Amino acid sequence: MRLVILVAGVGSRLRPLTDDRPKCLVEIGGQTILSRFLQGAEEANAFQEVVLITGYRHEQIAAAVEEWQQSHALPVRLVHNERYDETNNGYTLLCAKDFLHDGFVLTDGDLLLEDGILRRVASATDTHLAVDMQMKLDEEAMKFVLDENGFVTELSKEISVERGLGESIGLCKINAEHVQGVIDHLAKLVEQGEENEYYERAFQELIHEGWQLKVVDVGDLRWVEVDDQKDLARAEQIFG
Repeated sequence: MRLVILVAGVGSRLRPLTDDRPKCLVEIGGQTILSRFLQGAEEANAFQEVVLITGYRHEQIAAAVEEWQQSHALPVRLVHNERYDETNNGYTLLCAKDFLHDGFVLTDGDLLLEDGILRRVASATDTHLAVDMQMKLDEEAMKFVLDENGFVTELSKEISVERGLGESIGLCKINAEHVQGVIDHLAKLVEQGEENEYYERAFQELIHEGWQLKVVDVGDLRWVEVDDQKDLARAEQIFG
């Protein structure tokens, strides 16, 4: 199983910090977001390889990975989205389609995760979303609704705060038998010219076709998605 990390974005909301570096190379507590991910992946002892899908300032990420590999055994593969500045993370994920078929854990590249979250996600049996069911929701959260059997019936930011059961944190596990469906729906979006979509759009369409997607709650552990300066300050407070 591979860990796939999406690090293609420009990170415009973190400017000026991202004027000269990709968001994953921003430091928190003296350590970059990327190095924290790679360290966590190695310590989880669950991945045969890490796949980084790059875009903005690819060369800097490649140099950081080369340096990290000198003292670590876990292989890291780089895949480049050359259209990173005109596409969204659904297209970015599709760039790595050749490396997904054995099943994978997928994560947005701007997360800081407490030790234990990656291990919990990788060890769970079912295809699932990592969610926080213990936090206060807001309109921007990627919210979800479950049926009586615990399967996701809706996944969207448009779900009302009152109906949402929690937030999908940008981390999930896709088992091998579900990979082709995800790839096919991502490819369909691209064929339709909808290249600026989130990968959750493909998930939503699969759910509507009967995909049985579960959730794993990680809300008892700490995590931060670093989108802007406010998030960065919170990350420093928790992980610095």
